[in-house]
Amino acid sequence: MINGIEGMVGEEAVVSVAIPGKIHLGAIRARGEEWPALSAMGDPIAKDVIVLVLEVRGGHLMVTPSEA
Repeated sequence: MINGIEGMVGEEAVVSVAIPGKIHLGAIRARGEEWPALSAMGDPIAKDVIVLVLEVRGGHLMVTPSEA
């Protein structure tokens, strides 16, 4: 298992602070911690939505709503 922020890619998490869009930071909760997150597609993502982590970019997690 990869530790740290890089290890989050491919994991699901829950939005803890709404993500207003691609350039506005929100947060997700995973592994018992808060992580800074941005919308990978640029669409707003509401609090409590389950998301999939697609990549790490500039110290932020790029996420999209999960299909599950």
